[in-house]
Amino acid sequence: MKAAILNGTLYQGDACDNITLSASDRGFLLGDGLFETLPVLNGQPLWWSDHKDRLTRSARMIDLPLDLELLDQTVARLRAISNGQSAILRIAVSRGAGGRGLLPPDTPKTTLLATLAPLPAGLAFADVTLATSTIRRNEHSVTARIKSNNYLDNILAAREAEKAGSGDALLLNTAGNVACTTIGNLFALKGYRLTTPPITDGVLPGILRGQLLTLASRWGFDCREASIDPEAIKKADGLLMTNSLRFIRRVTELDGHRFISTPDDEIARLQSSLRQHVATITGTAS
Repeated sequence: MKAAILNGTLYQGDACDNITLSASDRGFLLGDGLFETLPVLNGQPLWWSDHKDRLTRSARMIDLPLDLELLDQTVARLRAISNGQSAILRIAVSRGAGGRGLLPPDTPKTTLLATLAPLPAGLAFADVTLATSTIRRNEHSVTARIKSNNYLDNILAAREAEKAGSGDALLLNTAGNVACTTIGNLFALKGYRLTTPPITDGVLPGILRGQLLTLASRWGFDCREASIDPEAIKKADGLLMTNSLRFIRRVTELDGHRFISTPDDEIARLQSSLRQHVATITGTAS
């Protein structure tokens, strides 16, 4: 299963590797665009309405026109192509072709590219280790709150983590507080209290982050938003990362500090509760 739709035109199989964009597409040249990534389970794009809402809000923030009818049609077509198999749906929107310079054309014609690929087994709920990056998240920047096509800071931080022998990087903001990882939001656990940094600390409003803020109380946890000091986070009972594809990942180690865990601890209970919740709303095992 491999498919892509570019501005309404469907490509499948090897044809996906030969898709061409304009040489002046601002998404490629300048990172002028947005993206969303989500799993398709049992033919259902999980939390699609939330992803669509975030994409719409983000587009409004950067004055990027969106063809919502084409967007819905594109997702529906790829959903049908998945044929009930587990898949990854990625949607990228750019401001389209433009002339030289930074200013966009007065009437941009956006580029919409959506791709469908198999969802690797074991991607969700896998443990992860973190290393603090030297790269800081700018909490004052608009790009900290949207999924911009320009992910260079995250790429460089991920490379730092890899060189340190860790699975992902912890990003601090310019004030020195915890922000996120390169691909997800963070929650610190103390007893039955979950704490995650607020959006104002340079945090992307993650879809699963929002779900956990809503659902945690049903599962017996007190969930709140508050700034987190990087040294205080190591005193937590546990640390977890959330992401739309990976769901809840247990952080086993941060900068050499290991978090104690047991097979039936609170993070395991959260993971189990989310598994059941996803299975209920998709009609399949997660």
